[in-house]
Amino acid sequence: MRQITLYLIASCLMVLSTAPASGSTVDEVIAKHIAARGGLEAWEKAQTLKATGSFTAFSKVGPFTLHRKRDNKFHLDHVLGDKPVEIGFDGEIAWWVNLWNGIPWSQPITGLDRAVLMQDVDFESPFFHHREKGYKVELQGEDDVDGQKVIKLQLTRPDDSVETWYLDPETHLEVAYDAQGSDFGTPNPQRTYFEDFRQVDGLVMPHLIEKQWYTRHRIMEIEKVEINAEIDDAVFSRPLPGDMEAFQSMVGEWNVKVEQRDSPQAPWAESERTSTIERRMDGALLEERLTQQGFQALRSLTFDRFKERYRISQLTDFTGHLDIQEGQFEDGRLTTSNVETGTPWIGFGQTFHQRLSIFDLSADGFKIEAETSVDGGENWFVASKATYSRVTE
Repeated sequence: MRQITLYLIASCLMVLSTAPASGSTVDEVIAKHIAARGGLEAWEKAQTLKATGSFTAFSKVGPFTLHRKRDNKFHLDHVLGDKPVEIGFDGEIAWWVNLWNGIPWSQPITGLDRAVLMQDVDFESPFFHHREKGYKVELQGEDDVDGQKVIKLQLTRPDDSVETWYLDPETHLEVAYDAQGSDFGTPNPQRTYFEDFRQVDGLVMPHLIEKQWYTRHRIMEIEKVEINAEIDDAVFSRPLPGDMEAFQSMVGEWNVKVEQRDSPQAPWAESERTSTIERRMDGALLEERLTQQGFQALRSLTFDRFKERYRISQLTDFTGHLDIQEGQFEDGRLTTSNVETGTPWIGFGQTFHQRLSIFDLSADGFKIEAETSVDGGENWFVASKATYSRVTE
């Protein structure tokens, strides 16, 4: 069902070069390709690219939005059949929200699917600055693609994956490339076609991209391209678990002022501690290490999306006991307790339940109150107050 377009618009003709003479080197072919795409200088002025249009998959057409940014940052929001799929790469972490998997939250992309994604993340064509990227390119002479004569290039990426690229010998624009594809994790040879090249702000790029493998077809038809549009880096980052987003400001190094008492009538005793809170599992878990001379605590915060509640687990060297608390975040305050989890600590002939509150969250600090109950949660008193202040250089 490939749509064959054998012409280039007039703006592209300005940058076309003639067919390479026999004996051209790979560097000469690549130089002509870069010139045909608008030239190195023009592309280096571009820092972002936003494209919108229609995406066809499983014989159904839906909209797409593609964001690109320097350092191979990539984000594609589109529809596969009737399933919305979001794919991102921030330069290090590849992720997707893929409802074809039946999972409505972000997951890392690994293995074959990641390798296939890496074929698409280059800001320009992969032949721009190919040596700096660690790509190896070999000229393999002439070939034929669907009856069209082409220049054949083999591109090897740093992970040793190989792609075979075909350039038009007259225009030096890409016609197609062959590479390993992924059909829901199953490897299949894939061919990608490029057509309908147009000039946008001096840059020449295809506006019709079709991927074919096995019985699958994916067609991206670009309707609008914006160069150097304002794009926030957050677009490319793996989405935080939505219910943990409010607590990401807690990550960092902290000075902690602590006030403690053993009973409602006891005076407050003050002390100073230090805390380090780190983001784990892409923000799905926050882990705190709280230290003071003669005291250590390890605390974690997560959200259980299935039970729809927050969970705090903490272990101190005072009890050597893992306390697990659960609760809700309402009106800017997270309150958890171990009454329902059944993990109080026992000593001095009593059972001590605890309730924690985290509040006044900001970039510069936050507060935690710990309440104690000795009657199963009927009555509580504030046993400690901790004020966190961010460590600054």
